[in-house]
Amino acid sequence: MRPEKQRKKEMEAMKRSLAPGDAVTMIDGIVGNICAVKEKTIVIETGADRVRLEYANWAIMNKGVAVDQAQQ
Repeated sequence: MRPEKQRKKEMEAMKRSLAPGDAVTMIDGIVGNICAVKEKTIVIETGADRVRLEYANWAIMNKGVAVDQAQQ
């Protein structure tokens, strides 16, 4: 299988497995915990003041905190 197709399959599987409480990193670098998972969007809670933001599913970069973000 071509690496691009494999990466796409892994990303789709990761998005299907998202659940409230999971940590995610968004494409704009915002890190937060999932509060709600909807059909085409997710709601994340971020920061000490618990701000809630709604993102489209395609904006998820990865599940968990990215290494670059954790070092900051």
